[in-house]
Amino acid sequence: MNDTAAVKHQPAADDIQRTLLVLAAWFFLALWLGVTGRLATPDGLPIGLGAAIVLPLIVFAIDGRFGHPLFGGLMRLDLHALIAAQTFRILGVTFLVAWAGGALPGGFALPAGIGDVAIGLTAPFVATAVARRRPLAVAWIWSVVGVADLVIAVTSGVLHSGGPLGLLGGGAITTNAVARYPLSLIPSFGVPLALLLHVRTFAALRAAMVIPSRSGPGNIR
Repeated sequence: MNDTAAVKHQPAADDIQRTLLVLAAWFFLALWLGVTGRLATPDGLPIGLGAAIVLPLIVFAIDGRFGHPLFGGLMRLDLHALIAAQTFRILGVTFLVAWAGGALPGGFALPAGIGDVAIGLTAPFVATAVARRRPLAVAWIWSVVGVADLVIAVTSGVLHSGGPLGLLGGGAITTNAVARYPLSLIPSFGVPLALLLHVRTFAALRAAMVIPSRSGPGNIR
């Protein structure tokens, strides 16, 4: 690699390293919040979990106003890589395990867990189709379903909680366990990360449709 090529690749490497550090710091912050119980609000409004989901999205939006100094690595991912990254959502199987163990209500755990597992399992196949420049309709549908799954899961989680908004949480088993470690890592890290990936995926899909002849569906830069 000559000096010119090295200089060209240096900003990309810096962006990726910086974003990885941000993600690591975010993960350990979410871990600390869960372990210390700071997200749990028994019989109260789920303010902590709500903030844990919304604040990263706000930070991402503000970061975009300044050219993404924090999430530059995420901005450099190709469309198929953004989709493939959602494979981590197979970890939603933990909801099913928790339900089987009597720690979560089925009204929440079953749709949330099955939805996440379905999105995670299909992510590599959708990413492969996009990388091979197949029609983007399947990626659009998959992305919309992926966001809908997250919205339904969050809404269902609130409705099955033990707080004043828990209209469906009148039984002995509620979703309060989601605010405690280890399940707390899902709403405080997994959900907002998945939403950020979907935001970038939608932007990449729009770009791929506008300039397909120049960049193709796999190139979002």
